[in-house]
Amino acid sequence: MATTFNKKAANWPQDPRSVARLERRIELGEIGEFPTGGLVGGPRYLVTYMHSETGGKIRSATIVSITNQSRFDNKVSVSFFKGFTDDSAPVGVATFVIPPQFTVDFGSRNLPTELVVVNALPNPELTFDEGRAVVSSEFPEIGLSARVYYTSGDQDEQLLSITDSGVVVYGEGNHGD
Repeated sequence: MATTFNKKAANWPQDPRSVARLERRIELGEIGEFPTGGLVGGPRYLVTYMHSETGGKIRSATIVSITNQSRFDNKVSVSFFKGFTDDSAPVGVATFVIPPQFTVDFGSRNLPTELVVVNALPNPELTFDEGRAVVSSEFPEIGLSARVYYTSGDQDEQLLSITDSGVVVYGEGNHGD
C-alpha cells in the first residue's frame, strides 16, 4: 500500500535533519500505512468514546494522536468498535509504522487539514458509528490522546467543538482519574 505525504502539511518537520531522516525512511518503505488482518502487538489502551458521523447537521470524527516513544519503528493500530459489540469485529482499523519520536494522527474519517492532518484512516472511513477504539502496538512505549471533532457543513467547514475522550490502560479501570 503506497502512502503519500504532504510536505506542506502542518505536521511535516521543518528542520533539515528531520526532513532528511524522514525522506530517507519513506524512500526505503520503512514507514507509513500497512495492511493488516488483525491487531499488531497487543492491545495497550482503550479510548472510551468514539463518534464518527456525516449524515446529520452535526458531523463528527474521532482523532487519536499517538507518539512513538520506543527506540524502534513501532507498528501501531487503532481499531474502531461499535458500542454494543465485543472486541472481535472492528468496524474499521487504521494502521501505521511510526518512527521513534514521531507523532501520527489516526482518524475515524478524514477532516480538513486546517483542523488536523490525519495520517491513517480505516478503509472505508466511518460515517455512522459510535462506540470505542482500541490502540495496539508492537512496542508498549507509546503516548496518546483522543478527541472528537464536531463540525457542520458538507465538507466539515465549520468547527463547532472538540471534546477529549477518556483513555485508559486496556483491561484496567481508570481508577477515578
